[in-house]
Amino acid sequence: MSCPKCAPSSAPSAVANPVPEEHAERLRVDPTIVLVGNPNVGKSTLFNLVTGARQAVVNAPGTTVEVMAGAWTAVGARILDLPGTYSLIANSLDEQVVVDTLAGAPGSFTDPARGRGIDLVLVLLDATALTRSLYLLAQVARTGRPVAAVVTLSDVTAHEGETTDVASLGRALGVPVMAIDPRSHKGLDALEDMVRAALRTRPRVAGIEPDPAAPGYSATAALGALEMAQEERGADEALDPECGCGRGLDCLMREPAPDSSAAAAAAKMREKDPLAVADDLFAWVEGVEADAFGARADQAKPSRSDRIDRLLLHPVVGIPVFFALMWFLFKVAGEWVGPVQDFFDALFTSEDPGAVSLANLINAGLAALGWQGTWLHGLLVGGLATGLGVVASFLPLMFVIFLLISILEDSGYMARAAFLGDRVMRAIGLDGRVIMPLIMGFGCNLPSLAAVRTLSNARQRLITVLITPYTSCAARLTIYLMIARIFFPVHAGTVIFAMYVLSILLVIIAALVLRPFLNRNASEAPLMLVLPAYQMPRLLVTLKSTWLRAWAFVKGAGKVIVLMTLVVWLMSAIPVAGGYSFADEELPMEDSVYGATAQLLVPAFEPAGFGDWHMTGALMTGFVAKETLISSIVTSYNLDPATAGDAEEGGSDLGSLPELITSTFQGTAGDAAPLAAFAFMVFVLAYTPCLATVAEQARQVGGRITAGAVGVQLVAAWLLAVAIFQIGRLFL
Repeated sequence: MSCPKCAPSSAPSAVANPVPEEHAERLRVDPTIVLVGNPNVGKSTLFNLVTGARQAVVNAPGTTVEVMAGAWTAVGARILDLPGTYSLIANSLDEQVVVDTLAGAPGSFTDPARGRGIDLVLVLLDATALTRSLYLLAQVARTGRPVAAVVTLSDVTAHEGETTDVASLGRALGVPVMAIDPRSHKGLDALEDMVRAALRTRPRVAGIEPDPAAPGYSATAALGALEMAQEERGADEALDPECGCGRGLDCLMREPAPDSSAAAAAAKMREKDPLAVADDLFAWVEGVEADAFGARADQAKPSRSDRIDRLLLHPVVGIPVFFALMWFLFKVAGEWVGPVQDFFDALFTSEDPGAVSLANLINAGLAALGWQGTWLHGLLVGGLATGLGVVASFLPLMFVIFLLISILEDSGYMARAAFLGDRVMRAIGLDGRVIMPLIMGFGCNLPSLAAVRTLSNARQRLITVLITPYTSCAARLTIYLMIARIFFPVHAGTVIFAMYVLSILLVIIAALVLRPFLNRNASEAPLMLVLPAYQMPRLLVTLKSTWLRAWAFVKGAGKVIVLMTLVVWLMSAIPVAGGYSFADEELPMEDSVYGATAQLLVPAFEPAGFGDWHMTGALMTGFVAKETLISSIVTSYNLDPATAGDAEEGGSDLGSLPELITSTFQGTAGDAAPLAAFAFMVFVLAYTPCLATVAEQARQVGGRITAGAVGVQLVAAWLLAVAIFQIGRLFL
């Protein structure tokens, strides 16, 4: 019999074995396991459990999508925790990463050309939504990958009086299935045994064949399935019923001849209606459920989650509850973490006698070498130690905020927050998933930008990254307090409230301006959310995940912060007037490059009413970190730093600082000094929050877009400040 696949053709074979022989042994010795499942099904919890500390947060190649990679030493494999997805029909960047990884796309984590592959896909099945999970498993089966299944959240269904018969489910699927509770470690040993066996047998789901038209399809995986079947038969003969050439796998790897019936069948398969494919898969799911469980009685009784949602999703009660939770988050991040931040900063910068700090260690080392008081002291203490102190001070803030957000996510509440905020956000061209990062921005823009990475739509991520800096972070509040209490002592609270109202308006205006750049279909499509069942987060697992994300963030932004701090120190150490040497301790700041640069900026801010080098210099350092604004003002007036502490705390005994600041604004704006002070506050609100946010923006959207965004922020802040001062003077 002639073989249609071996038929002569003038065209070379279009398919070759993508796994080089030198990599085949490595794949068997160092297998790769991929975790796939719906969001909130427990993938990350299971991943943390089996990897321990042997893991890392990495970006999928060419994207900002985070993927967890680790070593599962108990089974001798590496393991990837892919983003949660409901389908392999990719509608977001996260879902595309899942599809590319399953397909072994070029450059992906599982690119066969790089000596990598997938030896087992571990699909997690949500016991509270088994039909939806089985649909995803069916899609994975169509890729040709070996599959095993793990049932999670069965403890939640048990509370509702429903059990999942995993043995029957395994028989219906034809692959290993077991239940596990990753949060309590229950079933871990049995899972390891199951995975070891599955890596040897490479199980395939019954009733579903690999489909070249399926998203995530891997020709290598499909070939592996045929190879396994061939080994079971113990004969080196082709498995294709049309093939009679006896050339076995070498034949199967060939592309069918153009006129063959196999080619026609493949073309017809690719043209099949996606809805018809979905219907077929759901019919298969129904068959599996019928075989495994028989007819289930409908659950007329509302679940525990349904009863909780009656309160938390209520149109009247739900919003206040949401804001109460956000208030608590701000309370913790803005007030309770403050002393911890100061402690971390002091570990690097404190020069108090007896204090254990990097600065004192440097001082002791330089003194032993006889270099105390040299420029090297200023560089290491005033530059390096200060920069490291800024980075270290962010670590507890990032950790606490990520911890609280992780708890809200793991409990199932985060999806409810997106549902509640969807109507408001849709009015400005976004959807409810954006509301959480924006609200976090009022505490700190840094974790807010980091949280944007969890958004699924790339264009919505871009716009949210660009509008987040207009949310008024807690660091700006110290400036508001100082200026408002000096110039508006009776109405300080009202003025500060006005700053937050203006911040919200700026966010809305920025989103509306950017809305034309948002894909119209993406903005108008309804928000489709699956509300997961409520569950109690496991603190230890959440802590581990939080630490990894916080540390990855600090490493990403910390380098830029330290570098810029060194640049600011260098500018303040170089004299521009005669009689001073480099890094001279007696050098007045106004006679340094820093002071000279600040004076160059004075004319630009004269129309805004605060054209004085003390203020422009503070704005320069505020670009690095808003926390430095007050200390820069105090330093420029040669005041005792202790006075600055009073100012930052908002106390009434501010020494001579209020008089000096009042005198400065009166010198630049005359009787309109309060108006100029308000314009100064508006500029602080609208211009770039800090260097760390710039670093995080660049990490997410690239340097060119970030540079443009910073330019727009500076221009917008200047225009607002000038408009407020110039128009306001007309009514004085």
